[in-house]
Amino acid sequence: MKRLIIVLSLVAGICCAGFAEENASANVDYRTTSGGFWVIENNLTGGFGEFGINLLPKEKNFVLRNCFFVQGEGSSLELGKAPGNTIEVGGLELGDKLLIGGRYNCPGFIIRSYGFIGGSFGFFSWDDHSFGSRPFIVSAKFGGGFEFQFSTACAFVVEFGGVQRFLVGGSDVNLPNFSNHAPCLTIGYRMFR
Repeated sequence: MKRLIIVLSLVAGICCAGFAEENASANVDYRTTSGGFWVIENNLTGGFGEFGINLLPKEKNFVLRNCFFVQGEGSSLELGKAPGNTIEVGGLELGDKLLIGGRYNCPGFIIRSYGFIGGSFGFFSWDDHSFGSRPFIVSAKFGGGFEFQFSTACAFVVEFGGVQRFLVGGSDVNLPNFSNHAPCLTIGYRMFR
């Protein structure tokens, strides 16, 4: 856990130093966002791209945003105690999430804190299951996050939360050592337009 905190602190510091050339002010106004993110969960790792729409005529102290995302993920799951006895899993999800929170204008930068809830539908595959066939995967995502905007066009983002997954549309399938619910950590960036 110490290593994770140190890595996150270093990434945040490097991103903030890169953004420090151009200060964000309270007058930042945007209609859409786009971003790239890295996600680590209990048993899956991946990344996603996001496109968001500001649902307010003008953001002042309140944040309300709808975000569409496409996420790819994968992992190796151990099937037993024997070394090398693993299966490869991977998936692609299309989803939507709603961000609700607040905005605080500091001298030269903006901080947004928010909660989010969302869902996604996707295709999942492993050694005995082909991509695009049933069952499909449905996920519910929830949590909170922070945006640190040091530039008028870009922000560093950290999100903490959880995900609950369900296999739907087919016979019951049991993946050994795959938990349907897991905590997740997301780091990335958002661009404002």
